[in-house]
Amino acid sequence: MLTYEKQALSGTIEVLLRSELPDEFEGTKLYGSVEEDELRQDCKIFRLSNETGHGRITVYQVFSGIELYYNDMHMGYCNQNQATAKNMIEINHCLIGRFECSFGENSCCYMAEGDLSISSMMKKKSNSCFPLNHYHGISIVINLDELLPEIRQIMELLNIDLHYIQKYICEGNRCCIMRANPSIEHIFSELYHVREKRKPGYMKVKMLELLLFLSDLNTAEEVLQTDYFNQNQVALIKAVASYITEDLTAHHTIEQLSQKFAISTTALKKCFRGVYGTSVYSYLRTYRLQVAKKLLLETESSVTEIASKIGYENPNKFTSAFKETYGSSPTEFRKSVRLDRSGSVWSGEEI
Repeated sequence: MLTYEKQALSGTIEVLLRSELPDEFEGTKLYGSVEEDELRQDCKIFRLSNETGHGRITVYQVFSGIELYYNDMHMGYCNQNQATAKNMIEINHCLIGRFECSFGENSCCYMAEGDLSISSMMKKKSNSCFPLNHYHGISIVINLDELLPEIRQIMELLNIDLHYIQKYICEGNRCCIMRANPSIEHIFSELYHVREKRKPGYMKVKMLELLLFLSDLNTAEEVLQTDYFNQNQVALIKAVASYITEDLTAHHTIEQLSQKFAISTTALKKCFRGVYGTSVYSYLRTYRLQVAKKLLLETESSVTEIASKIGYENPNKFTSAFKETYGSSPTEFRKSVRLDRSGSVWSGEEI
């Protein structure tokens, strides 16, 4: 047994030291058409865009057959009509924003901040949407057929039950969402902040830790359940969101929206929260304040004029809401950003 372990460790060390990047990355099929932007020694950087915005993806090969993607999305959707793939697993962690996974024509589910999803890539996606128009997170693609024997050996030594993960996810053709919890936070948090020169090695350690965690999927059954929404209802809710943001000076009650879109008030509130992660009121309030930020930066309109444009009849209430959300008054925010811009490039939050 000791000889076997030494051989496994020796082979794995050799594999770990390899740094060549593959010519093509398996997981780029997650995003549809992408344009290679930059090739570094340890990763590739891709950019994608459509009529809703733009995105940036940084791709690392952790092991042969395992890739890790850092996603920086400022768009409404990407990846129309993804091709299916056998014996491949897709894992996603949501850091910021909200991620919609739609499957076929009938159902979709949502990831919130801190959530983890794991699914078979045989489960065909018709779309991947970002309801809040921004999303930051990590995707991991595992091609089980491409894992080297040395990697499988070290996984066995660590009691990683790769066979069980494959059977549970791939053969079951499942999509599971684990809601945010301390274990998921522990695994992923430092991947977003690790120093660049330590990142390749650190990702290998964290990948093994993640697979060990997923080897206990059967004991975490209570956190693997998720709510699925009918896509016709989701389309209606998105129409509601579009309607209430079309004219920010208009004010609508839940009852009025319910009547206009022929949906019960209970279903409207429940489904809206399911899609956008918040109530209709909170969503519209946040949207108004984001528009206000944009107007403060891009126009010379007064605070009173901006308040009126986004539906606040009382400028003082607008100022209070802005300060509560962003920590400074509209006037202070405008001054501070212009001061920063005079010495450095400012990167704003997108609507």
